[in-house]
Amino acid sequence: MHFLQVVSLFVVSYILSASAAPLMKRKPSRPACPQNVPLLEAEQLYVDDPAGYRSPFWNFGASDEVRMGGTPGYNPDSTRWNQATNSPSQAGPQLNNSAFRAPEYYSGANRDRILSLKTYPWNTVGRVSFKRFKGDKGGWCTGTLVGRDLILTASHCFPWGYGDDRWMRFSPGFANDTEPYGGSYVSRCRGVKNTFNVTGIDYVVCHLCQPLGEKVGWMGTRWWKDESVYMGRSWSSSGYPVDSYNGQAQMFIPSINFFEIEYHADLGVELESLTFASAGWSGGPTWGYLDGQPTIVGVCSGAERDCSERVGGCLSSDTEDYHDVSAGGKLMTDLVLYAMHQWRSG
Repeated sequence: MHFLQVVSLFVVSYILSASAAPLMKRKPSRPACPQNVPLLEAEQLYVDDPAGYRSPFWNFGASDEVRMGGTPGYNPDSTRWNQATNSPSQAGPQLNNSAFRAPEYYSGANRDRILSLKTYPWNTVGRVSFKRFKGDKGGWCTGTLVGRDLILTASHCFPWGYGDDRWMRFSPGFANDTEPYGGSYVSRCRGVKNTFNVTGIDYVVCHLCQPLGEKVGWMGTRWWKDESVYMGRSWSSSGYPVDSYNGQAQMFIPSINFFEIEYHADLGVELESLTFASAGWSGGPTWGYLDGQPTIVGVCSGAERDCSERVGGCLSSDTEDYHDVSAGGKLMTDLVLYAMHQWRSG
């Protein structure tokens, strides 16, 4: 199996496997954030036991009859709020809405470089820097704001299994070693552990010490049971790949089409497309405009070949092409919903 790699000077390969039993329910609270680097906590989920992921504390709309779901985005340039839900409106575009302005970009052969990184929604995407232990030279992935103090990134970007010296930090709109909105350390992430495989549940939701989304805004998320919704249109993706400006620029693929959808039980989906990503793009959003709002439908997981899923894996005689996988589905949205409800302050 071939994977994208997390960008790290201490090279580590990219991506998962899941195991057994539900978590204990935590008391709702906002994770503590000291002034210095916080202790990075992990809330690891296990998916082999259906009772675990259908329990009330896993999600808030657990039903086999549910066929779609999502979380709203927020554009601070267009403060339209749905008073009934106290969340940003998902109404159609307004003429002064920055989400509908064409981005400033430099067009390359295969990717566009986004220049308007102080404009929504491009500023909601940023670099997730990390170190795993003292002396680690560190690395980075890509992440996206999905709440006032929440980001979504790939599970294989989280330093699973390392000790108290590990940390993660998010910088929205990052470019050329500058942070137009500052940055924030991560205090906690929640998801299914993944350190190796390309899968349809390769994502975590993470809590930021600083509510960067209040100023920057955030993207919504969406999932569907009907695969034709994913395949019936084109999507986009954003990331910070090492092979474009050494990860110092946000790159954009404007048109991605899924040619196959593979389900990961009833939790996630592998959204398969032609290859577009490379190291550093891990965790980047696969997204599009839905109901006038920029909305994430998947997270960049990696590249694989169909033969990699066979018993015994790929053989030297196999000539199948690689394809990229974006991880999406119900669990992705459920993680964001959980964090919005259980990690909120107050």
